[in-house]
Amino acid sequence: MDDTQLSDAYGIRYQQLYPHGGEELAPWGVGRAVVEPGGSTEPHEHTENEVFVFLSGTGTMTIGDESCPVDASTSVLIPAGSRHHVANTSATERLVFLSVYWPAEHGPIDL
Repeated sequence: MDDTQLSDAYGIRYQQLYPHGGEELAPWGVGRAVVEPGGSTEPHEHTENEVFVFLSGTGTMTIGDESCPVDASTSVLIPAGSRHHVANTSATERLVFLSVYWPAEHGPIDL
C-alpha cells in the first residue's frame, strides 16, 4: 500500500490492491481508501456487496437513513444496492479503510 498509487474515486483517494490491472480481471476485489480530514465519499450504490474494514481515523458511516460512528475497531457490511457514504469527522487525521467487494450473485448475506 503506497500513497503514490492512490487515484481519485468516489470523491476520495483509492488504491486498487486486487485485482491488479483492472476490475474486469476478477469478480471480486479489495482496495485501500483514504478520506482526508473533513472529506467524505460521494453517496453511491452498486451491484456488489461490500465490507469496509477501518484501519485508522474516525468518521461516520451512513447506509440508507442509518448512520453510526466508525474507527479502527469497526467493520461495516454494505449489502448490494444500498446507498452509502462515509465521512471523516477529524480535522487533522486521515480516515483509512479497506474495501472488500464481491458480486451479490455469489450468495446471500445474512444480516
